[in-house]
Amino acid sequence: MRLFKRRRRTRSYSFEGKKVLITGATGGLGSELTRGLVARNARVAVTDRPEAAFDELQSGLHGGGSFLAIPADLSIEGEAEKLALTVLEELGHVDVLVNNAGIAYHALVSETVDTTTRRVFELNALAPIILAKTLLPSMKSRGGGVVINILSCAGFLPVPTAAVYGASKAAFYSLARTLRLEVEPDGIRVFNFLPGPIATDFNDNAMRENERAGVFACGLEGDDPARVARRILTKASGESGDYWLSILSKGIALTGTIWPKLADFRLAPMRDQELSHRAGVIPPEQRRWKLWQVESSIDCNLNCIMCPWKYDRKVHAESGDMPEAVWERLRPHLGQTASIDFSGGGEPLLQPKLREWIEDAHKAGCRTGFSTNGIILDPVRIRGFVEAGLDWICFSVDAASGEGYERIRLGADFDVLSRNIAEMSQQKTDNRPLVMINFVMMKENVDQLEKIVLLADDLGVDQISFKQCDVIRGEHGKGFGLFRKEETDRIRDYRRALGRARRLARKLGIEASSFSFVPDELPVCAHDPRNSMFIRHDGQVSPCVSLAMGGETTFMGKTASMPTVVYGQLEDQDLVEIWQSETCRYYREVFEQRDRVFTEGVGDCSMDDCVFTLIETLEDTKKSMPAPPEGCGVCHYLYDI
Repeated sequence: MRLFKRRRRTRSYSFEGKKVLITGATGGLGSELTRGLVARNARVAVTDRPEAAFDELQSGLHGGGSFLAIPADLSIEGEAEKLALTVLEELGHVDVLVNNAGIAYHALVSETVDTTTRRVFELNALAPIILAKTLLPSMKSRGGGVVINILSCAGFLPVPTAAVYGASKAAFYSLARTLRLEVEPDGIRVFNFLPGPIATDFNDNAMRENERAGVFACGLEGDDPARVARRILTKASGESGDYWLSILSKGIALTGTIWPKLADFRLAPMRDQELSHRAGVIPPEQRRWKLWQVESSIDCNLNCIMCPWKYDRKVHAESGDMPEAVWERLRPHLGQTASIDFSGGGEPLLQPKLREWIEDAHKAGCRTGFSTNGIILDPVRIRGFVEAGLDWICFSVDAASGEGYERIRLGADFDVLSRNIAEMSQQKTDNRPLVMINFVMMKENVDQLEKIVLLADDLGVDQISFKQCDVIRGEHGKGFGLFRKEETDRIRDYRRALGRARRLARKLGIEASSFSFVPDELPVCAHDPRNSMFIRHDGQVSPCVSLAMGGETTFMGKTASMPTVVYGQLEDQDLVEIWQSETCRYYREVFEQRDRVFTEGVGDCSMDDCVFTLIETLEDTKKSMPAPPEGCGVCHYLYDI
């Protein structure tokens, strides 16, 4: 039995002689659509802001169609209905409505101005629907018509600094899809186009707060507007529906729908770049690197039961702190990295120059932070870090009581740690630094998940990361992880317990993140080698901390070998020279290929497919990705663990 009726083939639509209203007509895409419609002998009424260059647009038109300019600012309440009535008065009726006008707004949610937000929604969401609503009776009376809507993939993703723009486009998309379903019986065809980036001045004309450059999830490299316009008009001559004109944009947007965690992972570095934005420095999105992980020290003041770096710490016992000479080799390039994490295999607070280096990085416009056991902090050092511009600090806390915590972190003092976390929370200035807790889940503490949330609330913590004990070297760190190769009843119990803890955190206003209990391969891991690197305490440069210190490891319960991968050594090479080394380029190229294959594979999906088909496509796409580089294939990070 056929579940869905086959849709009848729609007869080709001709724009010749049709009366068309197009909004945003003098912009890059709007002007090309206008030229295309006039060339097809349509009678075109165009509208844009009163100061728009209508004469320039008209002088470039060729064809047998006609042109009528009607200035209107659709971001003003009431202007859309007024425009529609004016066009009906001038033309008698309208056969085709092209909703092309729109404006971007670059601002963090906390920076948005209410009047500007209303203006964006008025132009991007309300005006198109009001125009359609007012013109529909004219179309229905003539037995049909066409509505063309220009939308954006920003409506599918949580793009930092584009919340208002994305929300307005999401609202418009929902309205447009519903409109298509409602007016189809009246012979009115509704087309929703998602073109992806276009090479126009759209971003130059965006509204923005605090000189925000904006975040672009699909990139800034755009398609030729004339080509996009031709594709839109060709497809609008056929069957109505939703049309993605960029496979890459479709893949990114669809990933955000069926795999939100991966979308968040991809967008988090862009968020961090924008949070580090300050006037007078190179904008984060223009910097060469998104992240340096600088191992300020491999020494440690504790002896944690699950630490994988105990052997490496012994090898470097006499030179565990990063020498100032290594930092001096990095200093000239500070303006080219967006973020610096001063953590590695040891305790950053043992580095005597840590405060000074954080201040250097902050002045260069970098976002800074580090992970710590927090034991050797004190109120004076805390004040120093806050004044230096520290953006985040993550405390390792693996139990909610002194007895449990001190059994895991040997040599630690739970009361001292708790006081230091509370002190850091109290000394925050302008909500900085972000105070986080890193909770490594093990058999020894898995019963503490909700209790650690309550402790975090008491101490004023902003965020908790529930982390797997995933890094293993030899016997160090082995046997503590809760993850498994396949789903089991025990894994389901762990997941339910974690879910309860995350719901409690949400209720208390604490952000909570976690990793998977079973492998789920990612195209690129969090230590993305395409735009980040690890600088070991001795100046060795590697893709990440795991590949900086190789050795015998355990991957999904089986013994494996983790290689030591070296891009170069800062002692005798410049950082840019190291970045261009053959090994570094190899790692970047492999992950670029993996990401491209994954994104394009997802982009080939139909948005009309059921969720089971989408999941199947997702799994097939993962299998088609190129194999990861040596070492990455036996690293739990690449599998979201």
